[in-house]
Amino acid sequence: MNVLIVGARGAGKTTLIRRVLESLDCPVWGFETEKEGDQVHIYDAGAEHVPTEENLVGLCGETRGFPVKEGFDRYAPRILAPVKAGSVMIMDELGYLESSSELFCRAVLERLGGRGPVIAAVKDRDTAFLSSVRSHPGCRCFFITEENRDARCEEVLDFVKKQFQITVRSWGGLDGEKH
Repeated sequence: MNVLIVGARGAGKTTLIRRVLESLDCPVWGFETEKEGDQVHIYDAGAEHVPTEENLVGLCGETRGFPVKEGFDRYAPRILAPVKAGSVMIMDELGYLESSSELFCRAVLERLGGRGPVIAAVKDRDTAFLSSVRSHPGCRCFFITEENRDARCEEVLDFVKKQFQITVRSWGGLDGEKH
């Protein structure tokens, strides 16, 4: 069962994922997206963030973003690449821009269908793609808000320990107790 951290912009999805990943004793791979000025780029998780034309996936206007389909299309095969046993994939984040690329959407849904484990940040917007992700039978959604994110962090970590069967480092948690 994969983990989806669902919430609005600024709710703490990425922070929650980073806290959980800090506790895992396993290789992590996948992707991270980052808004830089009026552009959005996609990067391999943990890699240096160097914005290029090749990893450009979105342009930001005054009121909304505009997808760069070719950037998502170029990245899609990486989602389905073979992975080292015992590793966890992160997808940070899945939003509405991705809907422009059928290749990318199909790759994400295929990875969620059993090529896991995956921990993903998912925007709480209503698009056909995001609805498919949130309702995927291989996933459990954890809905996060600014008010519940600390409690959700411990809940997600407990779920990950049970579901992924991964060694978890001794973790100070948010309250300082060892888990």
